[in-house]
Amino acid sequence: MTDQPIDVCLTVDVEFTVNNSLTHPDRAPLGTEWIDGVAGGHSHGLGFLLDCLDRHGLKGTFFTEVFNTYHFGDEPMADIIRRIQARGQDVQLHLHPVWLYFKFSAWREALSREPQPRDIFTDRAEKEIGAWLEDGAGILERLAGKRPIAFRSGNLNVGRVLYAGMRRAGIRLASNIGVGLSDPAEPELRFYAGLQRIDGVTEVPVTTYRAPLPGNRLLLLTATGSAFAEMRAVLNAAHRRRIGPVVVLLHPHDFRMALPNGHDCCLRYRPDSVRQSRLERLCAFLAAHPERFRVTTFAEAAERWHATAVTDNPLLRGSVGGLGTRLIENKLLPGLRGLPQ
Repeated sequence: MTDQPIDVCLTVDVEFTVNNSLTHPDRAPLGTEWIDGVAGGHSHGLGFLLDCLDRHGLKGTFFTEVFNTYHFGDEPMADIIRRIQARGQDVQLHLHPVWLYFKFSAWREALSREPQPRDIFTDRAEKEIGAWLEDGAGILERLAGKRPIAFRSGNLNVGRVLYAGMRRAGIRLASNIGVGLSDPAEPELRFYAGLQRIDGVTEVPVTTYRAPLPGNRLLLLTATGSAFAEMRAVLNAAHRRRIGPVVVLLHPHDFRMALPNGHDCCLRYRPDSVRQSRLERLCAFLAAHPERFRVTTFAEAAERWHATAVTDNPLLRGSVGGLGTRLIENKLLPGLRGLPQ
């Protein structure tokens, strides 16, 4: 059966950054500039990402954070969404609760009673989570012109209570779990790949794989932390074992560097050629092998996934060669060039 394609999802978390402004009054949140990363008149963040997908004829799902509207208002993220939709890409819901502090004029007073800003879902009750999701879905519908059918939690923060809240809000498709970044406190949620059912919600985890040597670390499949050879090895292993969907996690800001501008703020940008090359090679590889990999979106695949049986929960492996390449690209070269790692 290995001649049949498996699903692959290129997922993008589109989000502004609070920029530590809640705890550092001299800072301000960063919006469109954070996502675009403009240098030399070109967007090396979102612009590069959309152009890359277009070049290879691929579609992705853009999980778009909308609680930022409590600080920025509607238009900045609405403009981002229009640009994404103009390319025929899928827009779904992403939320970071930390932005909710800006919903209230007395947010500084509220924050003074907490040791640090909270940006998680799992310390809240089902009813409150459901209300948050309903609020977020309404905002995205206002900005994008359609109600979301899928959700990804900020920081991949997950617990069973989140799925109960999703049911309350009528959202039954999720990509909340990423063990390689955030290991769930509840062991029964430790899913590495495939399609899973959690309390009536279809969960499509961000793919976690095991790096061979040293220490056999668990890693998310990302353009930031995975060399192209590792991504290719994971995809090939998933196809051999008939495990799908394979879910790749991306961000617009993955593909540009933000460098200090003399005021403790990251306002000077330049392209990240290593990560841009990784995405180009990944997209070229997927586009060259449609008989093995069916690149799809959450909107396109939702009905089919809901009707599909639960899959295995395998822990796929990267490659030794890919590990070596990653260490050179992520550690050695930036250190030699004096760049952030």
